[in-house]
Amino acid sequence: MKKIFSILVALTLLLNFNTAFSQDCGGYFNFKKGMKVEMTSYDKKNKPTLTTRYEVLEYSPDAGGMSVKFAHEIYDAKNKLLSKSESTGKCVDGDYYTDIRNISADMMPKSPDIKVSVTGDQMVYPRDLKVGDTLKDASVNIKSGFEGGMTIMNMNANIANRKVEAYETIETPAGKFECAKLTYDLAMKFMGNRKLKCVEYLAKGVGLVKLEQFDEKGNRQSYMELTKIEGQ
Repeated sequence: MKKIFSILVALTLLLNFNTAFSQDCGGYFNFKKGMKVEMTSYDKKNKPTLTTRYEVLEYSPDAGGMSVKFAHEIYDAKNKLLSKSESTGKCVDGDYYTDIRNISADMMPKSPDIKVSVTGDQMVYPRDLKVGDTLKDASVNIKSGFEGGMTIMNMNANIANRKVEAYETIETPAGKFECAKLTYDLAMKFMGNRKLKCVEYLAKGVGLVKLEQFDEKGNRQSYMELTKIEGQ
């Protein structure tokens, strides 16, 4: 169950990472086809827990914007593959949209008898991020259970109070990056209620560089950072 919870947190918090490639997007979301990215997650004791790898597969015109396809792989701390999937994002008039509903059931632990459903909103990232900007909230529900039978998991997450707080220089194993600092509140209902304060850092042409989670007392509970990038 702990492994499932770790994957759920990764899925919920990585929604913004599917940043698109097109001249219309530009800025923070100017990824290139073939670009490969590795993010590593750590617990509050700085111990690695998960590694998530992404690749930009393709992009194509779609209803006045650009649709982008991504491949995802999630590995545990022993480099064992936990899940594989694909997802899409879209850029319209310079703003990037990633749909929570794009999370595939393939990303969850597999069982032939269990059905997984994901519902939710879009996360929106404007082309330009300015200090003081307030961004749109989002929510997600992930439910699994035996088809036509008992529900064995029902997780809700609400992302609220998204704000651009500042610009900061962030250094990770992948390098040093000038980033926009965004904060938001994450309320999760799964095996009880949990509230976290999240801080994410976005760099132009790179996307997500680092993401941190803090409890209500301000203690860091986990974080994720960019550890490798190719084809930038």
